[in-house]
Amino acid sequence: MTLSLSGLMRTGGTPITEADVARFRAEGHWQGRTIRSVLTAVAAEHPEREALVGYRSDGTIERQTYREFDAAATHAASALAHLGVGAGDTVAVMLPNWISYGALLFGINEIGGIYVGIPVAYGERQVEAILRRSKAKAVVIPRRWRSVEHLELVRRLRGGLPSLEHVVVVDSDDSDLGDGEILWSSLDSVPGRESGAGDPDAICYLGFTSGTTGEPKGAMHTHETLIYSAAQLAEHVGPATFGDPMIQLVASPTGHHTGFVWGVLFTVYVAGTGVHVDRWDPKWGVEIIRAEKVTAFFGAPTFLQDMMRTDLAEDPDCPFRCIVLAGSSVPRNLPAQASRALGAYIAPAWGMTECSIIISSTPAEPDPIQTTDGSVFVGSEAKVADGAGADLPAGQIGELLVRGPSLFLGYYERPDATDAAFLPGGWFRTGDTASMDEHGWISLRGRVKDIVIRGGENIPVTEIETVLFDHPGILNAAVIGTPDERLGERACAVVVTKPGVTLDLSGLCEFLVAQGLSRHYLPERLVVLDELPMTQSGKIQKFKLRELVA
Repeated sequence: MTLSLSGLMRTGGTPITEADVARFRAEGHWQGRTIRSVLTAVAAEHPEREALVGYRSDGTIERQTYREFDAAATHAASALAHLGVGAGDTVAVMLPNWISYGALLFGINEIGGIYVGIPVAYGERQVEAILRRSKAKAVVIPRRWRSVEHLELVRRLRGGLPSLEHVVVVDSDDSDLGDGEILWSSLDSVPGRESGAGDPDAICYLGFTSGTTGEPKGAMHTHETLIYSAAQLAEHVGPATFGDPMIQLVASPTGHHTGFVWGVLFTVYVAGTGVHVDRWDPKWGVEIIRAEKVTAFFGAPTFLQDMMRTDLAEDPDCPFRCIVLAGSSVPRNLPAQASRALGAYIAPAWGMTECSIIISSTPAEPDPIQTTDGSVFVGSEAKVADGAGADLPAGQIGELLVRGPSLFLGYYERPDATDAAFLPGGWFRTGDTASMDEHGWISLRGRVKDIVIRGGENIPVTEIETVLFDHPGILNAAVIGTPDERLGERACAVVVTKPGVTLDLSGLCEFLVAQGLSRHYLPERLVVLDELPMTQSGKIQKFKLRELVA
């Protein structure tokens, strides 16, 4: 049975109300469209425009027009239906950023299935939890990728996954395949099928995100919640800002929310070209940016910092038009520095798997907005609140609460987690701290647990991190709290230095004070590492830093 918004509202399984739905539709934020219909429309209007370009580590370059992309999606739907996958069934995709990923996404959508992405670098524990939680009927994998044997990994898990009927392998080698294992290419000749209109209110995506316990939770999204965010970002920043047409380098894993919504869905929504790379290497990436005349990029600040260390910086022929920074804290001076170096509009933004991006900088507002994380999209709301959910005055730091048309419907089969995530009035507790200024611009201050509480004083780590990134000898930096018996916590700076640079705590503190940082915020410990632990999407894994430093 298809999982839908109406069904969840009947059973009380979502905080979304009938009044919310009526308002979202009346104001035009929910358009009554499916994700598949977006591709259909663009393919009809721009059939020969390049839709997908794929650069693989083996040197292969693949290209698809929108006409070919649309046909590939229809074939993917037919192939999945041939396996018995239908409306309401979950299909997990764990592939590198290959262009076949896009066809699978829209093919799953066409048959009314539910898409679940798994970043290709995930380990066995994460993969097992997502496949089990989502009740995936099929999983699509490479036989192997880099150092991971994906087929062997899934085989080890299948005994504990009764819902998993099909393991689809994207590979040319059909040897040694067992029951329920099939090559994707063996489905090339399956007959076509008629597709229906689809239901915009159906759950089409489970975006898995880990909570404080580490157990993944699947954020339920409909076509409406996802399309709203894509449409509003285009409107908020201005479609022409991204290029005409937009040519986007997609380096964030497509199995991650960023790669799916912004790398694939947004690119199709604005009829752009997605240039996918199956690994991130700054030098290789810059070569591709120049070769494909890339105009846009979405990702964590780490990617931009990598590019700023290449000869793309200060290149008068740099093709970039816009870079959206989301997924991690943005050093406040980085947008201005990168704008000058790359000649592009740098847009700090904020979003989560639970709501996609709904806050962003925009060239429609004065330049100082780029020193914040931006303003809220039309139709959405945000506020900064105290622990009881009461609004705080401008400038004060509290928890960021949001609501609006892009908000997820709740966590799949986790009513406990859903209830804990919402306050009365449908306000979602993001777990991020922030402040709002007199313009309504939001400045993120880190996760709630990233606030260092020293002797009862809150020390927002993003302010320290921003100044650390200005140090000429520092390549990467993070600030964490370390336990202290007397004060509760003390701030610890963890940094990666440039080759040959020696750094000590006293010298670092002198620099920070000279840059105007309050002495109350100075770190009291310094740890120098060769590299910081990072996720595949470019986020610093602070929980690992805490474990390491402890």
